[in-house]
Amino acid sequence: MNNNQSVKELQEQRCKDFSDFYQNRMPKKVPLSMVLPFHLMAEYGQQNPFDFQYDYSRLREPVLALADQVYSDGCISFPVNLTTGRTPLLYQLLGSQSFVMGKNGFVQHPEVTGMNDDEYPQLIEDPFTFLVDKVIPRQYQNLDFKNEPVKAMQRFNMAQKALEEDTLASLPWFMELIETKGYYPGAPLGSSGFCEAPFDFIADQLRSFSGVSMDIRRHRAQLREACEAVLPLMFYWGLPEAPHPEGSVITPLHMPTFMREKDFEALWLPTYKTMLEQFASKGVRVMAFCEDDWSRYLDHLRELPAGTHLMFEYGDPKAIKDKLGDKFILHGLYPISLIKQGTRQECIDKAKELLDIMMPGGGYVFGFDKDPLTLGDINLENYMAVAAFVHEYGTCENPGQPFGMPLNSEDFTFDPDIMKPVKSKYLLTWEEFKKENPLAPESARPRVEKYSKQFFDGIMDLLV
Repeated sequence: MNNNQSVKELQEQRCKDFSDFYQNRMPKKVPLSMVLPFHLMAEYGQQNPFDFQYDYSRLREPVLALADQVYSDGCISFPVNLTTGRTPLLYQLLGSQSFVMGKNGFVQHPEVTGMNDDEYPQLIEDPFTFLVDKVIPRQYQNLDFKNEPVKAMQRFNMAQKALEEDTLASLPWFMELIETKGYYPGAPLGSSGFCEAPFDFIADQLRSFSGVSMDIRRHRAQLREACEAVLPLMFYWGLPEAPHPEGSVITPLHMPTFMREKDFEALWLPTYKTMLEQFASKGVRVMAFCEDDWSRYLDHLRELPAGTHLMFEYGDPKAIKDKLGDKFILHGLYPISLIKQGTRQECIDKAKELLDIMMPGGGYVFGFDKDPLTLGDINLENYMAVAAFVHEYGTCENPGQPFGMPLNSEDFTFDPDIMKPVKSKYLLTWEEFKKENPLAPESARPRVEKYSKQFFDGIMDLLV
């Protein structure tokens, strides 16, 4: 911010740049969001890795201090949420075996199995009921709704309250950052979500990496059918309440780089592609994190809906830009390891090299191949230098001019036969409620449906 620019004016310009970018108009600057993880901020504030995770208000001082040093257009941190924060108290209250705090203070995800290989028929027949009855009690020992319903209800409510309070503890310093630093505050409320590729969901919490790898050979037809069965769960779990061009549904893509290409084409890609097409028909953008090296799948990525936001970990930037740059938003590829190991000039030179490839034609968001976890993962001076350089050098030509292909340029239409509403004895419909309570007016319907959706989301959030 220059001396003649107020915080309000700075924020207005940043909001305009992000708005222009996500509506396929060239912004003045390449979008820059230097998001730092909670553990790194706590370490910077000389806090141990445990205390702050039970009181996120402790992060206020270190996050404000880092905001003074690291340039970013988007906020350098966001309020606590389950999938990015992995708040330990919630998992501990539920007796999780899927997410366990290690001695280093990080909540880790060991390889676990929530479904046996002979249970595919049950998953296929009634996916959500199977998850509640079988998978949840195996992954969370305190959530056995069938055998210990009172304890399960108690712990589920306690865990939801813990997550709510953790989020509220982080909101004051987040709002302070937005107000005092003039950051772009992020997409409008209700415009974003999270889900997984159907195959990845089955691999992650149900069958495990090794289990699903065997199933590709031993239960191939059932695995394909199971992906189709859980597809509506993934869609309705991720579907935002209020879609907006700046919002997105995050999908971390785990399994493809460990699969043979013919297995990827037959088992993984069909349901993921369908899911993205159905999201696009609703005006929903997907942010796909292509973990590992997707070089052999660039032609397959080309098949996804226009406007999809593709984040890359590894790969050849020029090949990715040439193959995908005219159709998609591209993100990432700067090696975080260089920030630790390189000289200041080497780090800046790498940023220039990447921007020179990715900036022409628009559609690029600067980012690293992966986020640092601790201060030891980076040289903070180099990190700051790269952020400052990208801000200065990342000036776009012809701001306001159109670029790329807007979301849903292909005019996909929603197909209710593919994305049938999720039904289960554990999900209360308005019709069931009305039958039990005939005096309830129609005006109560949105509330009943909202509460049922919140329970659905709460269960699904535990399985990613």
